[in-house]
Amino acid sequence: MSVGSIGSSPSFYQQDQNYWNEAQAQSQASSADDALINVMGQAETNLAKGLASIANQTALNRVNSKISALVEQLLNPSGSSTSSSSSSTAASSSSSSSTAGSPATGIGTARLTTGTSLSSLGILPGGTITVSAANNATTYKSTGTDTVGDLINAINIDLPTNAQVTASLNGSGQLVITSRNDSDSIAIVGSGTDATAIGFGAGNAGFQPTAPSSGSSAASSSATSSTASTSSASSSTSSSTSSSKALPSLVAMTEQSLSTAAGILSADGVGGTLVDLLA
Repeated sequence: MSVGSIGSSPSFYQQDQNYWNEAQAQSQASSADDALINVMGQAETNLAKGLASIANQTALNRVNSKISALVEQLLNPSGSSTSSSSSSTAASSSSSSSTAGSPATGIGTARLTTGTSLSSLGILPGGTITVSAANNATTYKSTGTDTVGDLINAINIDLPTNAQVTASLNGSGQLVITSRNDSDSIAIVGSGTDATAIGFGAGNAGFQPTAPSSGSSAASSSATSSTASTSSASSSTSSSTSSSKALPSLVAMTEQSLSTAAGILSADGVGGTLVDLLA
């Protein structure tokens, strides 16, 4: 067999082509693997840098907080500012001890329910109940089939010409009529004994508002002053205690000549270091 015939053999040529094709495919696959590894490596690096940055910021925040506390301690060792503020607040509270007035309020003596019929109370058809407040009045005329609930609803109608009052039953079933303002007096009357039937008879038919008062008595002023003094002393003691609790950290820093962030954290009794990974 001649060399030429071997070189021209189709089988040998095909094997050679297959070999180079496979080699090229493997080279491409290897390049792709290398690219993927590079991307993954960069991602790991970025992750480590991000975690390091977060750790750094947390440690720095703690250091800055401690430094601020130490500076505040040096500038205000006795907590006088807090005591002054507390005393000022107490004095302000003492000077504004006025009380507001209260509106006129009438409370009936009869025990009622909204379903109680007026006729069962002895109020006949045509009987009237009149509630007056200042220059206005609301007059209710019984129909003979109405109830206490109907009377309450009529009194509560808020018209300019009606008495400016509200009506309701309290927890004991007593009819309560209250002025809508702090200046009007209230009068409740009825035809015959109709007003007495709902609890507003003689001696319980007129009601006056309570006038507002201002100022405070000597005893009240003295008590307020005493409370302010106690509050001021308590605040001063609290500030002094807080200051003395911070002193060991300052003393430790001075004695050890600490000037690093890690040293400040250690002097404060809190472990921690600044991180510098892959920066």
